[in-house]
Amino acid sequence: MTPLIDKAYRWAVPVLGLWLVTWIVLSWAGVQDDAFIHLRYADNLFQTHLITYDGVHPNYGASSLLYVYLLSFLRTFTATPDLPRIVSSCVHVLLIAGLVFLFLRAIPREAHLARLLGLITLVIFVAPSAVRWLDDGMETGLALCFVAMLCWFTYRQSTTPATTGLQYLAFVILGFFTVLLRTELILLCGLSFAIIAWSRFFASEDKAQSNQRLHALLGSSHLLLGGVLAIAFIRLKMHVFLPDTALAKSDGTASWYIASYVTAKVLAGALSFGVGVFLLWLLTIFLLLRAGRFSITALFANLAFPVLFALAAMRGQQIQGARYFVWTFFFSILWNVLQLSCVPPGDRVQTQSTSLTYCFLALVLLALPFESRMLYPMLRGRAHLLKQFEGNHLEDLQGKRGIALDIGLIGYFSRADICDMAGLVNGRDKARQTTQQRLVSCVATHPDFIFLDLGGIGYVANYLPINDWQVCSQYDFENVYQSNRHYLIVPRTTAPEVCKSIANTVPSEIAPLLR
Repeated sequence: MTPLIDKAYRWAVPVLGLWLVTWIVLSWAGVQDDAFIHLRYADNLFQTHLITYDGVHPNYGASSLLYVYLLSFLRTFTATPDLPRIVSSCVHVLLIAGLVFLFLRAIPREAHLARLLGLITLVIFVAPSAVRWLDDGMETGLALCFVAMLCWFTYRQSTTPATTGLQYLAFVILGFFTVLLRTELILLCGLSFAIIAWSRFFASEDKAQSNQRLHALLGSSHLLLGGVLAIAFIRLKMHVFLPDTALAKSDGTASWYIASYVTAKVLAGALSFGVGVFLLWLLTIFLLLRAGRFSITALFANLAFPVLFALAAMRGQQIQGARYFVWTFFFSILWNVLQLSCVPPGDRVQTQSTSLTYCFLALVLLALPFESRMLYPMLRGRAHLLKQFEGNHLEDLQGKRGIALDIGLIGYFSRADICDMAGLVNGRDKARQTTQQRLVSCVATHPDFIFLDLGGIGYVANYLPINDWQVCSQYDFENVYQSNRHYLIVPRTTAPEVCKSIANTVPSEIAPLLR
């Protein structure tokens, strides 16, 4: 069995690498709309040395401070709007290279079940759905790199009796930057502390004295301490613990049913990067149980998703993408694979489990052609959308007031004063408001333009007379199953001044609102 796994890796690694590069090229240079929110924050940080969206008022509307700092640093060398895509694609390649190294070097050749699970992980993480989420200009791939390091170092630390002073400092720094990248990753720092502390103290056969027990606990606290220091830094820098985005996307009403429905919808919509990773997580748990390796530390390592889901349900948090879940599965999958690598070779249960794992690999491979056909139009649509924004010369809207919901592209290319109906970038007070309250306050600013889909424009029309407005242009935001068309509309009197390309005809679906 082992030679077969080795041969599979020998052929699969270059093929998967070529597959990934092909999809990166095919989808270049389309990115997610939210990436341009971070890029605008980075540009303003570079120019004003403040975390601000409009360049004037400091606010915490970015989901990742570290990513904003990184983009701002790289902004020193280039001002291309492709910067987020360049970073995310390079990180994606780095992530795959790191996983290949981990599975080939850290897992013994005899542990063919663990290596096979590693191969499945590689296939899923180069699939078109992974390109959709990891090459979208956001920090998701970077977060997964940190999660992989966190898992590996936690695993190694759990097998050693103590931590040296230099190691402790290095892990504090790792924990700091991990939480600075994503605040919610403090959860993994806490679970890492629990795993290492349990391994060194509670599961130890040697009952140490109280001072030795305290030393063991303190020696296990490095990653958690780094995370706490990052939280303190964020509090000192931004005066709050959570970004405005977390507040705006939470309605404060606990609902386990809604959380379950939304989570299932998000995972299913992400295809193999969502439901595939979820099923792989369940498979690794099943294999651990079957091999008799599901220990207390494994329980801790697999708590990431249940805890995050429970917190989201209790806060009424709107989870709007697989990237908010995938890191929890990724940590648990890597941990379970590392645990399975310790199963003795030739074990009867391992041999039986390998057959089941091959079946799962076959299902993943069979799904790839269908997924490719579904994702290609969406990825190309993203690339076309970016070219459209670049070519429409929206700089004439700079400094003007506008209402928008998807604010990334329109905000970056226009440099306009955006009133965000989602409440992400206009400060803490706007984040606390309801959508209707934000709309009323946005209308009160007497906007110079509106950038919304048909439903949003109809909603605004109840509060603002737009019967004499003009369509400048329209933009199709492609999703997996549908296209969401947005319209840029302005008052007819100012259209020649601010619209480089005015639509020749008014689309029939929006015409009734503009009469």
